[in-house]
Amino acid sequence: MRSFLMRGVSASVMTLVLAHGALAFEATGNDIADAFLTRLEAGEVKVLSVGGVSEDGSEVTIEDVALEGKTPDDGSGSIGIITLTNGVVQADGTMTLDGLAFEEAYLEDKTGTAVSVASFVASEVVLPPADGSKSFEDVADYKSIEAEGIEITEGDSTKARLESAYAAINSREDNLPTSGELTLSGLTMAVSEMDASSAKQLTDLGYETVTADLSTDFKWDPVTGVLDLQKLDITAADMGGVSLAVQIGGFTKEVAEKLSAAKDNSEEAMAILQGLTVNSMRLRFDNGSIVDRLLDQQAKTAGSDRAAVVSQLKTGLPMMLALLQNPEFQAKVATAAAEFLDNPVSLQADAKPSAPVSIAQIFGTAVMAPQGLPQILGIDVTANKK
Repeated sequence: MRSFLMRGVSASVMTLVLAHGALAFEATGNDIADAFLTRLEAGEVKVLSVGGVSEDGSEVTIEDVALEGKTPDDGSGSIGIITLTNGVVQADGTMTLDGLAFEEAYLEDKTGTAVSVASFVASEVVLPPADGSKSFEDVADYKSIEAEGIEITEGDSTKARLESAYAAINSREDNLPTSGELTLSGLTMAVSEMDASSAKQLTDLGYETVTADLSTDFKWDPVTGVLDLQKLDITAADMGGVSLAVQIGGFTKEVAEKLSAAKDNSEEAMAILQGLTVNSMRLRFDNGSIVDRLLDQQAKTAGSDRAAVVSQLKTGLPMMLALLQNPEFQAKVATAAAEFLDNPVSLQADAKPSAPVSIAQIFGTAVMAPQGLPQILGIDVTANKK
């Protein structure tokens, strides 16, 4: 729980070049630079050469770092410039940095697949000891990270590009993150780079590229156990966006520690999770143009017009919704769906139970009496709600 929600992003970027091994590079003569490079080699890379090291006050700059994998199959890479700000090796062997920055980082595996990062900046960084006595995952930490110009290429082909990524832990309590945020901007992939089935479907809808953004933030009170995922927004240009907000209860510090201890035991973890509660939830879809394209495509395939397709779908709604076996909820869904089909702007489902509902109760109801879930969770479905 040490860096809840943000660990994935920090690991994805920082472990490009950071992550145990003997000193392979020639010492530079600068203690801070050598301490950092030693930790760099504590991952899956070794340092072949360093172009130069300079120091200016609290900043140490390392230039032209050449890297290769620990085995011949691991590939090679380079970092143009590394800047270390206020680097200190602590008594316990960890290394702390007020700032860590990379420019022009590049790694390529033996297949020719490469990852490049134009720039990366992290603040209040903690790195594990060089002797491997503490793992990267257990020790590595940061306050914020920001990366720009991330590309995945294969030969001359760009598989995916991410304009920027930002993650921050905004507050802590007893060294546990109690609020944070994550933003990914401009994640772009050419349709031609996707699997054949997806590529055909998207091409038929008129898409050549898919560009998406993600934004999320959370607050957590480890004493009361309330975890508030205030938003998880995913938006794709010219397609639409999905937004999720959920508040979970019962997620105390003790529960978080139990989950962390059970990370390799899925059954135990699931048993722990069943004690949590859903306090509220909202799921919303905002249409860009993908629904319009789907309706127009279906009309073209049927040799009719869009109005006829919409009419057919609305006519078939009662039969499809009858499977829910919940007349009151069926009426809500049918009304919202019909309004959305006539004017596809947005669809929203809100869960507002009269009292928090445990995960165990939700699972049990879903298995034994699924038609009762809308009442238990207090679900309402609306269309085109601002």
